[in-house]
Amino acid sequence: MRRTTLSAAGLGALLAFTAPASAHDLWLDPTGSGVQVLYGHPHEPELPSAGKLMSLTAYEPSGAVALAAKMESAPAPALRAAHGGDALFAAAYDNGYWVRLPDGSYRNASKRMLPTADKSLWSVKFAKAVSGPSAPWGKVVGQPLEIVPLEEPASASGQIRVRVLFEGRPLGGASVVATDGVTFKSEADQARAATDAEGVAVVPLRRAGPQVLGVSHRVTPSQTPALADSDSYGATLAFTVTDPKTN
Repeated sequence: MRRTTLSAAGLGALLAFTAPASAHDLWLDPTGSGVQVLYGHPHEPELPSAGKLMSLTAYEPSGAVALAAKMESAPAPALRAAHGGDALFAAAYDNGYWVRLPDGSYRNASKRMLPTADKSLWSVKFAKAVSGPSAPWGKVVGQPLEIVPLEEPASASGQIRVRVLFEGRPLGGASVVATDGVTFKSEADQARAATDAEGVAVVPLRRAGPQVLGVSHRVTPSQTPALADSDSYGATLAFTVTDPKTN
């Protein structure tokens, strides 16, 4: 075990203790030859851990295909998987157990190993990305926390209706945040919308182009109470809006 630093990727999990909106995300960026797995903040991506990527799947119009992501060194370090054709990509990422110690430091460990911790959680992240006009964009893939578009994302104009599911059921009262996956936005500048009792939110989209929607959910007590106080879930949905209309 080692102490984390302010620039370490794992710190994003710990930020969820006090500021969920600041926590790091996992999101997917489709390219013409496959998909890249990204982690961190949209404007400040960090290299994800290949060992923490539990699954990466391409849901094609004709069925599902498991993808093998590999760490590439050129032209820049990146975690990518090859794939050709339209698809709804989906990934699951286990960010592990994290604790905050009384001195304010953070460790990538469970409270069983560090019982003096004053906060602890298990962090898991899920991501989806829509690529191509024939991708099955409305498919529910069964992620524990999942954002499901209720209209074709590429044709969204100024806003998009989505449903947030937790363990297959609508999640009400969740805050869905929209970014472009590139530009920094303060919390005050972020476009966001809350889900209703049916898990539905109408999320503003301020401009055409790349979009990344994000949502988080905390469950207390943890399913593993001997290891963590709570379970922290995060999910994203990436897509590109081609309609030039904006809010």
